[in-house]
Amino acid sequence: MEIENKTSKDKEYQKSPIDTAGQQTSNHRTQRPVSLYDVVAGRVGQNGFLTEEQSRSQNVLPLAPEDVLLRSTRIPAQRILDSYDAVGDLPSSEKLPDSELLKAVHAYASDCYSCATREGGRYDYHSLDETALIAVGILLEEAVRGALGENGDMVFVEPEGLEQGLEESKMVQHQVQGRVKRPARPKSTSDEDSAEDDESPMKRRRQ
Repeated sequence: MEIENKTSKDKEYQKSPIDTAGQQTSNHRTQRPVSLYDVVAGRVGQNGFLTEEQSRSQNVLPLAPEDVLLRSTRIPAQRILDSYDAVGDLPSSEKLPDSELLKAVHAYASDCYSCATREGGRYDYHSLDETALIAVGILLEEAVRGALGENGDMVFVEPEGLEQGLEESKMVQHQVQGRVKRPARPKSTSDEDSAEDDESPMKRRRQ
């Protein structure tokens, strides 16, 4: 009996630190309040933090940061929306990067930390805060602007006169509907005609 008790205790001490860390982080995550970083990373749903099964499911969608802000504050929704629109009134030299770009960068960084670190990025808090995220967005926009140049964006612009599409006659000329049938072969003629066709022009001259 003593040996069995020792082995059972040894098994308890032989648990991997990753499993215990995962249990601690899951318990800690359920206890602590939801932060804006969790919302932007897509870890929050209607009832709080998403479980691993819910995050993998395609039927459960995470909440957007705007929805969480409107729920957690007593400020009128119109005032919050006006503050979002006020960013567009800034001069071109002070404009912030596009919000969709910042969301994509934040999602990429979250996935990178979750795959690169041993604990799945669970202990990397504030490693990419809002100021660093805005700085990365500005650098990306400047890099794209330098790569495209002055007229590089014209690649994505259609030429004039194609707003209504091509005319029907021109469209038909460049389209083939169905399969193209091969021309019917002529019926077989007499053997003499076929023999004459097979002869070369030099032989015909000699005759």
